[in-house]
Amino acid sequence: MAHIVNLMENSQEVVLEKVMMALKNSNVAIVPTDTVYGIVCDGKNDFAKENLYILKNRPESKPLIGFTKDMEMAKKVAHISENFLPFITKRWPGRNTFIFQSKIESNHIVGKDKTIALRIPDYSFINNLCDSFPMLASTSANVSFSKSACCIDEIDSELLEKVAIVVDGGRISGRESAIWDMTENIPRLVRGRVLFVCSGNSCRSPMAQALLKNIVADKKIEVASAGTDADFSGRASQSAIDVLKETGINFEDFVTTSLNERIIEDADLIFVMEEKHREKVLQRKPEALDKIFILNVPDPAGGNIFQYREIRDIIRERIKKEVLTRMKI
Repeated sequence: MAHIVNLMENSQEVVLEKVMMALKNSNVAIVPTDTVYGIVCDGKNDFAKENLYILKNRPESKPLIGFTKDMEMAKKVAHISENFLPFITKRWPGRNTFIFQSKIESNHIVGKDKTIALRIPDYSFINNLCDSFPMLASTSANVSFSKSACCIDEIDSELLEKVAIVVDGGRISGRESAIWDMTENIPRLVRGRVLFVCSGNSCRSPMAQALLKNIVADKKIEVASAGTDADFSGRASQSAIDVLKETGINFEDFVTTSLNERIIEDADLIFVMEEKHREKVLQRKPEALDKIFILNVPDPAGGNIFQYREIRDIIRERIKKEVLTRMKI
């Protein structure tokens, strides 16, 4: 079993020193972050990075994510467009990973397409560790394709046995970072959560949720919906269920959700049906402004089945033209 040191029972300086020495000796460590538990090593040490791939059984085709301390360091290794700085600085430090064109060559961190994925965690332990390493190579502390861990007990015992040191930071968020591709003319979501918003969460936003979910299927995109005036635990309208069923989508178990600040905060992209929904989202969370987009879909409530079919098809078209263009799947 690896040496386990508790971050809550020891001073951060003591723990940092232990981890720093392990990494400088070409070892890897399991550490808490602001998202999930991760495995990290010195980003310049090829031996350590190769060992990390072996421990995790990670496909060689998947580059590691680089942790950097600040934007100044990130700009040294990546081409970061000035146009994207407001978008990025609003989300850094935090649970957002950005993919840029790389300025450097680095095995296992820079991909074959010359891109580099970077994150500045909102976690003082990692930020302080980055004082000793210009970049940490990182990945989640799990065997590839298994669930990420939010506490030490959820980490595979074989991983715990094979790393040099494990830092126990207690239970953490457990939600992986969103990933954005910043190599094109707009940020495009690779991994994260998409939210649709209408009034009652019984017609338009459930249809949009179901239609997009059917498209992304096993991709790394979560899809949710909510209503600005939704009843608690209501149901989707029967007409919405019926017109979705015509496309092969069964949505009979759908339960309505009332919009709240947490749902808004957890979303990476928010698509509202009308301007009034945008205003209500901003009333609850003004800082969500740059992730809200209006689809301009009229309300079919009270209409006949033909009107619901028309709205379903409008939503499907809006998804193709407005939603998928902001995603990379």
